[in-house]
Amino acid sequence: MVKYRLRYYANGNYSVWEATLFVVKILFSVALLLAAAELAKRSTFFGAFVIALPLTSMLAMTWLYLDTRDSDKVALFARDIFFLVPPSLLFFLPFLLQPKSHWPFWLNFSVGFALMAVGMLGYRFLVK
Repeated sequence: MVKYRLRYYANGNYSVWEATLFVVKILFSVALLLAAAELAKRSTFFGAFVIALPLTSMLAMTWLYLDTRDSDKVALFARDIFFLVPPSLLFFLPFLLQPKSHWPFWLNFSVGFALMAVGMLGYRFLVK
């Protein structure tokens, strides 16, 4: 088994192998996100299904483990994700109310983002 560690050299460069893995991670992650967006154009349910799966969390946890080989760090990361999911759901509230409010997309987005941020900061203060 080959151990993968990102090494930062004194001259500010990464090895070719590490740079290649970094680009592969970016391309794979972007491809997954774009596939979900394209799927949503055809079926909002199946696009939402792909996004609702914890794929981004799974990817991030995989990349974190491959970079650090630290199971404890991954476990803490998973714990934080778990507790941040409920406040992140506040983002969707204005969109759920949109049929009655008739707010434009960017207002829904901004209000949802603000609600989510307040919820996450509230969680942060409760935990610390």
